[in-house]
Amino acid sequence: MRILLVDLAQEWRGGQSQALLLLRGLRDSGHRVELVSTSNSPLAVRAVEQEIPVYAVAHAANRLAAARLILRLLRERHFDIVHVNEAHALTAAWVARAHRRAPLVIARRVTFPVSRGRVALARYRAAACIVAVSWAVREPLLAAGLDPKRIVVVPDGVEIPPSVSAEARQGMRERWNIAPGERVLALVASFTSEKGHALLLEAFAELHRGATEWRWPRCRLLLAGDGPLRGALERQAAALGIANAVIFAGFVAEVGAVYGACDLFVFPSLHEGGGTSLLDAMAHALPVIATATGGIAEIVEDDRNGLLADATPQSIAAAAARLLGAPDLAQRLGVAARETVAARFSACRMVSDSLAVFRRLAAEDARAKS
Repeated sequence: MRILLVDLAQEWRGGQSQALLLLRGLRDSGHRVELVSTSNSPLAVRAVEQEIPVYAVAHAANRLAAARLILRLLRERHFDIVHVNEAHALTAAWVARAHRRAPLVIARRVTFPVSRGRVALARYRAAACIVAVSWAVREPLLAAGLDPKRIVVVPDGVEIPPSVSAEARQGMRERWNIAPGERVLALVASFTSEKGHALLLEAFAELHRGATEWRWPRCRLLLAGDGPLRGALERQAAALGIANAVIFAGFVAEVGAVYGACDLFVFPSLHEGGGTSLLDAMAHALPVIATATGGIAEIVEDDRNGLLADATPQSIAAAAARLLGAPDLAQRLGVAARETVAARFSACRMVSDSLAVFRRLAAEDARAKS
């Protein structure tokens, strides 16, 4: 098969990680994959490093230029599938009328309501299939009146990393000047409101310096990522008196170093379709604490492969203190988390399930044209 994937995002987030895993997995399975992306975006750069053909437009906002590029590619060669990975890509492919030349597949990974505008719905109705990353993501698609027969659920997947040696872990901790004996909580996420960083800082303040039964003064909070709220979050940490204990690591290209350096992973997202960084942490056998929002409850089972907390500082702090004070429980949950990812959320399974969808759509399209 020949698949054209379109992703015009200029940042590296979970969706772009999934796009690269899908491209590489399809290519390694013997299929021809090509990418339309923005110039010098993290996805484009990494795809080039993987020797995947990339066609670039200057800016994500220039969707008309992207549409012209997509139309040219579709006129020059046959594609069995056009897969769009985010909203700008969807608009560009729709303007190019890609759905009239090949089955159009839309990846949907957010739980926000679908716009009921005429154009917005027309874009989704042009799709041969909408791939939702969780059942929670499927619900707003149904609420918008989209055809349930054209919606399938394919959860995100991540690679299962090798275990981290004690020596490697020490090096990872030294990178951020983490002292021996300090316990580390971590979050990997862009600094946007729905990821719950402000909530996590309040919870960490309770844990680090609060006069409560769950106080753990010798702990640090490692925040990997960047985004528009970074300045506000740094000011919040200072106002809470925890600035010296919070590490704002910025964007970390090799994010495995974050997972290897920490003891607990906290995912306080307020709106979440799936959660690639949550799956990554679980694949690293980390005990996780997460809020039961959106697709998270489809991944984390409370007290079996992680802990679910209410979206309050007290609930998150209490869960963290419980794991910090019970190493046997933390280890059991971490082992179960890794087993969960291996069984249900591996990159191999995501690629296989996506490929099954692509093959079905291509076969239906061939029959319709014969």
